[in-house]
Amino acid sequence: MVTYPLTFKAAVLEKNNAPLIFREITFKGPLKPGQVLVKLYFTGICGKQIEEIDGLGGPDAFIPHLLGHEATGIVMDVGPGVKKVNTDDSVILHWMKGSGMQSETPLYNLGDERINAGWVTTFNEYAIVSENRVTAIPADSDMESSPLFGCAVTTGAGAIFNDANIKPHHSVVVYGCGGVGLFVIQAAKVMSPKQIIAVDINEEALTLAKKFGATSMVNASKLDPIKEVKRLTNGKGAERVIIITGNKQAIETAIETASIPGECIQVGVPVVGEEISINGHALMHKRNISGSLGGSTFPDIDIPAYMNLNDCGKLNVKGLITKVLPFEQINEGIDFVRGQNPGRVIVKFEN
Repeated sequence: MVTYPLTFKAAVLEKNNAPLIFREITFKGPLKPGQVLVKLYFTGICGKQIEEIDGLGGPDAFIPHLLGHEATGIVMDVGPGVKKVNTDDSVILHWMKGSGMQSETPLYNLGDERINAGWVTTFNEYAIVSENRVTAIPADSDMESSPLFGCAVTTGAGAIFNDANIKPHHSVVVYGCGGVGLFVIQAAKVMSPKQIIAVDINEEALTLAKKFGATSMVNASKLDPIKEVKRLTNGKGAERVIIITGNKQAIETAIETASIPGECIQVGVPVVGEEISINGHALMHKRNISGSLGGSTFPDIDIPAYMNLNDCGKLNVKGLITKVLPFEQINEGIDFVRGQNPGRVIVKFEN
């Protein structure tokens, strides 16, 4: 039985380009229709949080606010009308909508000040989450690695399984081999294309790319990636180019590695309002460009499917975790992610 009001620790964004500040915040309760109270065990740190902290999306009208969108935990209470999960269920929190109600966003307080939050936040010991942002998982699931199914896995694998339509005769280029890119490579390997070419400027990332299924590695800081991909594909270019970076120049370069006809799928998040230049003649000849938002994921179906692929060895989620830190060191984890280190960071809450 949960007693309200509930007070707990959160890492709050109070100022752009500054560390998160730990605060004791309060949820007065009770839960409203469609809300789920989750005690968090682990959370991931995604590039989206770095974007928010650094203010790359433009002026932030909601500061101070909470962050985070991939986590695992245990359901402590459910609001009226919630049918998807029950108290004591193990769950994954995710930002893509699943089934269930979309609740009001929760109201947290720091004294008399409001702390803003969305339908899911995970940089806090407890979270009031909309029903459509939680998915129940087996009680014996690995809670430490499973947060990555809330964003990193579903975004990367979903771009392949839901959007890319890879065939065995295709060459695939993965442009950007951070955490999401490495899941793209693993999922692409499941589809058994002719070759998987990893492109990055980080040698450590390329080493991991090879470990997880890339057949060729191109360091774009040392080689011209367009020429090198053309060489590796006998002058043709790759039938599928999956772009994980949001960097304008890198996006434009990645598109030029695609064959004509060919498919370019943009997964990385560009700067809001930034434009790219493309070859119009190639576009007319069906060098197509499309976006993959969150891997076009429907969590209710895709999360269990990807967890099954992980269980049977087709994906290796735990192998991509390069650092596990206590909640008190979340700013260190954020700096690690900002430093373009490969793999993923997991933050552990005390339970």
